[in-house]
Amino acid sequence: MVCAEESPRRPGKRFMLYMLHCGLDGKLLEKICARHGLDLEVRQFPREEAFAYYMHPQLPTPDLILIRGHFIELVHACDRERHIPYVVVSSKLKYGTGQPVFIHADKGYGTQETLAIYHAIAEKLKEIICSRRPAPSGELHSSEEPTERAPC
Repeated sequence: MVCAEESPRRPGKRFMLYMLHCGLDGKLLEKICARHGLDLEVRQFPREEAFAYYMHPQLPTPDLILIRGHFIELVHACDRERHIPYVVVSSKLKYGTGQPVFIHADKGYGTQETLAIYHAIAEKLKEIICSRRPAPSGELHSSEEPTERAPC
């Protein structure tokens, strides 16, 4: 199935996801997302300083961000009015309050049930990508390069 607003695919162009210290495996998330029809590259950051550096406005902007709940304020500070969509995954429900996209990892990150979290994240990322609309008259949403719409 393909999103109605999908533009023609260009070879080599993938969606970029920045993942900050989630306790999850970025390579596994890429594989799970591919199974859900998303061509996604995950750049995983184990430290906040590296994430903040790569979020500089003069560097390429990611299409999506995946964080743990306690990094919400850091994302807001680094976003700089670019409105980059982000997903919060947390074992604590308190971080879900007021978040547009929240996934509750109620069993934690190191258990057999973790695979369900990866699938839930892939589905949410797919929803976000499919719901994005192209900017009017060629304006760009999140980066200097235009992004394609993902197959959904």
